[in-house]
Amino acid sequence: MTDEQRSEAWTGLVEWVAWLHDRYELSISSRLPECWPQHPGLIEELWALKMWREALYTTDTESGVLIGQEAGGLAQHARYWHTDLRNLFGQIRFYAERCAAEHRGGQPLAERSKTDLKAGWFQADSTNAIAAPASQPTRTARPTSGLPAAEMHRRLELGSARSLDLGDDKYARSFDDWWARDSETGEWNKVTDTDLARRLDSLAATEQP
Repeated sequence: MTDEQRSEAWTGLVEWVAWLHDRYELSISSRLPECWPQHPGLIEELWALKMWREALYTTDTESGVLIGQEAGGLAQHARYWHTDLRNLFGQIRFYAERCAAEHRGGQPLAERSKTDLKAGWFQADSTNAIAAPASQPTRTARPTSGLPAAEMHRRLELGSARSLDLGDDKYARSFDDWWARDSETGEWNKVTDTDLARRLDSLAATEQP
């Protein structure tokens, strides 16, 4: 990731955390420490929550409206996301043990007396001077069009996705789309090749009892 890409990603995370702060009233009992940019572990946890939510609330249907089993499956995924959110802020001392403050009512950032708080978040070093492991090559940023491995795993468990193994190639059908597993990253990418999608439909049909 280049410096420009890292800066853009950090800006996106700060904007999302600011929204999360106000939407879920995280100032109550200092559920989210104001110094979260100084805690690398918290940064990683927030990154994961942001990516998961974006994957969860982005539908691939033309109308964007889901019904029946599909809607029920997404609703269950949303419950999982909120459970993880509560778990993180219920165990915040794991990362910031000495950063809790006394109780106070929820206050949106715009109403806080510390008007420079969000600006300080933007200026923080997202890496906290911790370099990425040397064994991880630098990757060129690509559009976020895939599903995290954890999300596909949940879909498979809930029955809103069905897997199809073709030797070393792993596929899954979920919400009327085929997805292919990237063996290097573990991420699932949507199959856009119509011929391959038809072939997978035929193979899946032969496997049905």
